[in-house]
Amino acid sequence: MNEYVLMTYYIKYLKEIRKVSDSSVKHYQDALRYISRYLVQKEKIKQSVYEIQDIGELEIIKAYLYADPDFMALDKRGHQMYTAGFNNYYKFASGEGFANIHRQIEIMDTVVPVGTRHENVSTTWKRSTIIKVQSIESAGYHCEVNPEHNTFTAKSTGHPYMEGHHALPMKLQDKFSSSLDVYANIVCLCPICHRLLHYGVDSEKENVISKIYYDRADCLAASGIMISRNDFEKLVV
Repeated sequence: MNEYVLMTYYIKYLKEIRKVSDSSVKHYQDALRYISRYLVQKEKIKQSVYEIQDIGELEIIKAYLYADPDFMALDKRGHQMYTAGFNNYYKFASGEGFANIHRQIEIMDTVVPVGTRHENVSTTWKRSTIIKVQSIESAGYHCEVNPEHNTFTAKSTGHPYMEGHHALPMKLQDKFSSSLDVYANIVCLCPICHRLLHYGVDSEKENVISKIYYDRADCLAASGIMISRNDFEKLVV
């Protein structure tokens, strides 16, 4: 049977790094199997929690379970064994406890069977790379958060490497009657500021988001994108 790679790693992590007893590993696995069956019945997953490869999706599942009164009632009757099992797996999946096991992690190396090939089909909003390139060019290849931010020279342009960022993400297009793929909504950013907006903690993003809003609010409005500061911050944080 082709195991899910995360299950393989999780069991090895518990046994060989955390030195968890076989009986405890079985309890954790039993809890996750029950949760998987529950989620399949709710049509949230296909077969197993281990099929979820994205931590953001796992967080959504966690929020769903913990807001589900039926699941929480079952968990209470089971003396919290299900939430305990899920919490332990979530900590593993989110990397908690991995900070100091750089050398130990080699213990988890194992041959993983190749999974079934499949194609992901998704719907995305068409966007113009031309507009993005033009926006970067119009900014003079300077980071619009801070023009003093330096970066390397891009081979393709001979200019400092910059990236175009949709201030209001294209995935939010359904919320607006006017296109979000417009000059007003594309900001020229250095790679660090760009990654900050996508992956940084909220407290470090606040000032950057505020600057972008105040710099672009009038332009957005002129492009048919009417949005208040509060709504802007809620959508992009």
